[in-house]
Amino acid sequence: MGLYLTIFGLILGFILLVKGAEEMVRTAIQIAMKFNMPNSVIGATFIGFGTSAPELFASSGAALNGNLSLGIGNIIGSNIANSLVAISVLYLALNKDFNKKLKLNNTSSTWMIIVTVIFVSAYLVLKEFPLYLGIGLLGLVVFVTYKLVTEEAVDQEDLLIEKKDYVWLRAIASLTATIFGSTLVVNNAITLAEYFNLSSIIIGVTVVAIGTSLPEIAGTIAAAKMKNPDIVFGNIFGSNLFNIALVGGVSVSIAPGIIETDVTNEMTMMFIVSLLVVLLSRSVVKKSYLIGFITLISYSIFIYTLF
Repeated sequence: MGLYLTIFGLILGFILLVKGAEEMVRTAIQIAMKFNMPNSVIGATFIGFGTSAPELFASSGAALNGNLSLGIGNIIGSNIANSLVAISVLYLALNKDFNKKLKLNNTSSTWMIIVTVIFVSAYLVLKEFPLYLGIGLLGLVVFVTYKLVTEEAVDQEDLLIEKKDYVWLRAIASLTATIFGSTLVVNNAITLAEYFNLSSIIIGVTVVAIGTSLPEIAGTIAAAKMKNPDIVFGNIFGSNLFNIALVGGVSVSIAPGIIETDVTNEMTMMFIVSLLVVLLSRSVVKKSYLIGFITLISYSIFIYTLF
């Protein structure tokens, strides 16, 4: 009975976390527009933050509980899931007649690779996550957000969302749901790990990461149907970037130190798949069962090797 309650609490936490984060971003955009904030600022901050909000609350919640391993596992797992699962869905869901070389601004992809290299290299050299790494990543968030604001402006029509009443009440309710959902996810994920005698890293890389990556995967399906793969690549770049710089920065700053499991292989995998997405984004994009199934099988093998 206890296991079923844990699984129910985990699923309920994911629903509150994902839906709460989605509504929180929508209301944040409306509030920002009321104060006449520039579109580029809204796009680079609120939308960029929104893609990583579930990971941020889940990982920082784990760090606050003194479980940095679960937080780091969530970051690694989310970035790998974003890169492999979202790409797999894209190439399998595109229409057969789609064949296009995308014209993407390289700012977000370049900075995604830079922060990934910093994050991975620091761990490979130090085998821990020191406080200065967390502070450095947070400093990078400020700088990169500024670069995104100045170079990747978002048009007004791209931000148009359905206006709803009681925006402040909805903002408070969505924030509450997100925080409560993240608490449920973290607590029940830890309980699940203890029940099956698994490390927090494995639970973070698998269960928590997949749950917090659901918005990106759902968005990929919608974008593929609308023949907008550029949105998918942009979402992956932005999400992976903020996952490391913002989520990693906050988590490491809260609970710096050594984690319980060596994650050299997982870190290396995260860098490789991030580089893969950049290379794919700069080549001709078209429906491909080969790429779709290879990336999906690669993700499945990665998950299998964790156990």
